[in-house]
Amino acid sequence: ELEANLSDFLDGTLDADAEAAALEHLATCDRCEAVLTETRSVITVANRHGRTELAPGEREELLRRILSNHPDGR
Repeated sequence: ELEANLSDFLDGTLDADAEAAALEHLATCDRCEAVLTETRSVITVANRHGRTELAPGEREELLRRILSNHPDGR
């Protein structure tokens, strides 16, 4: 569920209950913590080089690639 709401979590637009649930999950899930860290890294690099709009489907492809590089293969 966190992956589906990752953008909203990073943007700070989740409602209080959803944000609390996300933070609780992140405290115990190494995989999601790694995805969050990698996503923040991508955002930092993108911000340094200017904002790039992703075409439809590219966001999902980017997330798939981030997840495929995680040590547990998910």
